[in-house]
Formats: sequence, structure tokens, C-alpha cells
Amino acid sequence: MKKPILYAHRGFSGLYPENSPLAFQMVIDKTDADGIESDVHISKDGELVIMHDATLDRTSNGSGFIKDYTYEELLQLDIGAWKSPEFAGQHIWTLGQLLDFCRDTKLLLNLELKNYEVFYEGLEQRVIDEITARKMEDQVCVSSFNHISMQEFKLLNADIETGLLYDKPYLDMEAYISRSNADNMHPRYMLMQYQPELMGLYHDHHMKVNVWTVDEPADIRDMVNRGADAIISNRADILCDTVKEMMA
Repeated sequence: MKKPILYAHRGFSGLYPENSPLAFQMVIDKTDADGIESDVHISKDGELVIMHDATLDRTSNGSGFIKDYTYEELLQLDIGAWKSPEFAGQHIWTLGQLLDFCRDTKLLLNLELKNYEVFYEGLEQRVIDEITARKMEDQVCVSSFNHISMQEFKLLNADIETGLLYDKPYLDMEAYISRSNADNMHPRYMLMQYQPELMGLYHDHHMKVNVWTVDEPADIRDMVNRGADAIISNRADILCDTVKEMMA
């Protein structure tokens, strides 16, 4: 039985405000996760910023699309109080800040390019530039539900791993992945339970299988037993404790 890579989804988002500096720091302070999963958008003035949704309403005291705000305007927003008043005062990070944090803490980064609700022109190259400037090609993998974006990303830089996110079953997956240059598959975890044969198919194509978002111990154990290469969880504490127990 191999130990998968363990990622904290949007930081330690189960207990702290997602994609906040606090949630990222708590991965280090409170868990044994190997890395962080996070998300990137582009602001009105071209800054790469870290947030899950294309809009601000759910996880900040702002409203509307990220693309309609400058970085300085976004920086004024509180991204912690929505979770609990005790977390008030958290502010959005840039991709550069997150990359620096991962470089300094030795955490891996699984970065989702959020270019399907809003199609950000040039996002692929901008992300590549930030990663390569820090020589972090081996520390970062990128993924997206926009598989065209991932195809383009890999053509622009073959040294950074890419993954295809998906959350519903596809017809004839073998034919589909044969047309892709991606390194990894990133399915919602229950799809591996619905079509268990796909784990072998992906591995036969030398693709790693990184599953999300797995929070319950029974499902975590199931994914480990099925051979998942990485597991992404909102509850990185439960994830790490469960896998540690399995590996004992």
C-alpha cells in the first residue's frame, strides 16, 4: 500500500476561512499535509489573486466579479468574517505570495486555474511566469475544469504537471485521454467508486489520479486502498490522521 500525497483543500478550509493566509498557515501548524490546493483568478488590473469563486459574494464582504476590481480594491475586502467573526481581518493573497509561502514552507501546491466561468486571456502564461521565476516547476502542479486551457498550458511549458479536473462521468474515457497531453486526472472521488476500472486505465496511461474532496475517514481509506496518488480534503487533519493510521 502506497502513501498518497495529502493536500489541504483551499488551505485548512474545514475549520478556517478558505484561501485565506490563516487557512494556509494552519496547514503547517495543525496538520501534516504535504501540500495545499488553491485557486487563481485575474483582477481588473492584471494581478493574479487567490480565491475560489469568480465572484466575491460568498467568501468576502464584497460583491460582483473579481475581474471588475483592481487588486487594491480587492485587498480592502475581508475574506475571514464570513466564516466566523473571530476570523475577521483576513485579506486576499496574490499568487506570488502563495508561491513564496509554499517555497518557504516546502509545501507542494496544486493550483486550479479558474478560467471557465470567466475566460481569463493569457492566464496560462502568467501562471507559468510566476512559477518559473521562482524555479518551482517541481513543486507545483496545475489543474482546471477547462481542459483546453490545460492542453495549452502543457504546450507552453512541458515541465509543470497538469491535471484534468472533472466531476461527472464521461463517455469512452480512454478515447478522451488519448487526445490529451495532461499528466494527471483529477476526478471527484466518488467517480472512482462509480467507475473503479478507471483507476487502472489512468495508471496504464502513466497518469496520476488525484481525487477530491474527501473528508470522511471511510472514503479516505477507500481512496487509499484503490490506489489514489493524491487526496485533497477540506479536513486535512482527519485526512492526515486517517492515512497515518493506515500506514502504521
